[in-house]
Amino acid sequence: MSSHSPPRLLVDRHDPLTVRLLPGDPVLDLSPQGVPMASLVVAGTSASVQISAHWWPDRDETAVLLAQAAEELKVAPGELIVAIGGVKVHGVTLNARDDGGAETELAESASSGAPPYTTLMTAPVEPALVPLVEEALSGSPGKLFVRFDATLETERVQRELDVGQALSAAPSAERHTFAVSAPAKPPESVPPPPEAALPLRVTAPVGDPPVRRLDLSGTDEAGTPWTVSVTAPDTAPVRLPAGGSLRFTVHGDDGSSYERTGTPDASGWVVDDRALGVVTVTCEAPGRDAGAAVAIEVWYQPAGDGLPDHRSLTLTAPAWSASWRVASGRDDLDGELVVDVSETDGSGATVPKRTVRSTTPHVRI
Repeated sequence: MSSHSPPRLLVDRHDPLTVRLLPGDPVLDLSPQGVPMASLVVAGTSASVQISAHWWPDRDETAVLLAQAAEELKVAPGELIVAIGGVKVHGVTLNARDDGGAETELAESASSGAPPYTTLMTAPVEPALVPLVEEALSGSPGKLFVRFDATLETERVQRELDVGQALSAAPSAERHTFAVSAPAKPPESVPPPPEAALPLRVTAPVGDPPVRRLDLSGTDEAGTPWTVSVTAPDTAPVRLPAGGSLRFTVHGDDGSSYERTGTPDASGWVVDDRALGVVTVTCEAPGRDAGAAVAIEVWYQPAGDGLPDHRSLTLTAPAWSASWRVASGRDDLDGELVVDVSETDGSGATVPKRTVRSTTPHVRI
């Protein structure tokens, strides 16, 4: 497959101070504890692998490229405007390769669609391929690959991540393969010990804006850290290790993220919008004539670590309202909504444009 491909900056011929950033090779995502997010879970004759990767240069790589471009253009790095280059990801696959070079596609997925072009793939592993995947997750190169099929500017390319190569420098104590066995059934006269796991219920619509991906992390009874990634409610595990708290890392479409902490209730771990700091915003314009039209452009800026939001909507009869979710990272809106209103009345006359500001999630125009 392709050799190493470093990230690049392209200078815009029409505006030399604008440079377009293009990615190099994909890399594994890291958990909040800094552990590469690649795991194999084996339970009897069943096994599944989960890999999370992204395709975008990190801050240090980008800084080096900017310094080189600034030196070439004889300007200060701060004068350069960084834009996203022409990147279109057509698909991402996870492939296992045997010693003879034959490949088996384990999973296919889309990327996040915007930098850092994150993909999370979970797939069952046939028993015959389990040893191969185990070797890759133990640091053996040439056996497991994440492959991005994309167009960079006008060139169709394939960029791949060798998972084993990426894990070859991992500390020897770092585990990526986990064996799960069914506990022995206790005698009828002896009550079973309490489970060291709690049920998990995800009711928040993870995968829909503003939450692109959710990482759940904590430590088990032995103090070993663990992380589980969720891209949709049905991808969440049924149970999680018991503990005093659970850390939520909420990822947005643009690659930004924030953290929240939750505690279990009587039913176990519950992940809903409130736990994630996600608030529903409602904008309404009652009392309009049936022939009126109300167009709004809304910006949300959180006061803390939440995720900014921008959208354009049209309010129509009979409801004259719209609702959507924003990630404030808090229990309330904790930020400001700025609403630009463009309106025509029932006779078709244009109403003067105006701006409405609100620090509550219910906006009335």
